[in-house]
Amino acid sequence: MSASLALEALDHVTLPVSDLQRAEAFYVGLLGATLVQRVDREAFLRLSPGRAAEADAANSPLHLTIKLGDSPDLQLFLQRDHARKTPAPHPHLAIYVDADQLDGYALRLNRAGVPCDGPRRLGPPGQASLYFADPWGQLLELVTTGYGGDTRLGPPDPAKLAHDWAGLRL
Repeated sequence: MSASLALEALDHVTLPVSDLQRAEAFYVGLLGATLVQRVDREAFLRLSPGRAAEADAANSPLHLTIKLGDSPDLQLFLQRDHARKTPAPHPHLAIYVDADQLDGYALRLNRAGVPCDGPRRLGPPGQASLYFADPWGQLLELVTTGYGGDTRLGPPDPAKLAHDWAGLRL
């Protein structure tokens, strides 16, 4: 192995979604992510003429690119046959928030009908995590340090976080 090879940084992460409009409503509208790019069917065909079959395939190149703060891009790819699942502990996406915003996110998610578990503490005092799932069953975690509120110790039960899109109030 050559010593001159070096990884620079994480560039992006992808997650499957079965509906780009709902993904935008959840991640941008509810969570407050920034929409960077929307590659819907029209945009894809404008950029890639003659590739309609690819755009219409179950494993689609259509996607949203979003930003969560200054983190690498999160790309939400349209997978037409992606079924909602019961969340599992791993993999999951952990998103850092300021300690004074964790309770506000819990309230916002609960008002929208998204089941949450937390704040929980798995790390040192002051660390807190709020767990929930997106409408496709992908486990998400809002994590912070310096949290002064009450926390429960130990990991969440992701199975209790499953929900469907119909129950959300966005």
